[in-house]
Amino acid sequence: MRLQEIKRIMKENEGYAKLLEDYDRTEKFPLRKIRRSFTLRQKTIDMLKKESKRRKESMSGIIDEIIEKTVGRREK
Repeated sequence: MRLQEIKRIMKENEGYAKLLEDYDRTEKFPLRKIRRSFTLRQKTIDMLKKESKRRKESMSGIIDEIIEKTVGRREK
């Protein structure tokens, strides 16, 4: 493999490499799903259900995405 090709592949998979580095350091797998109980307003649940149907995506997937965009941005 050429060096440029290796660099391209490494850049494409940088996120996975960071996940594995975190796992090595903390021994906690960051993609493991954990069930929790939260209390949300009915209006929020209705909006989440509607968006979930529109996107054909799970509600937990939408919540994960929102958290990564808002809280994850602050951690960098």
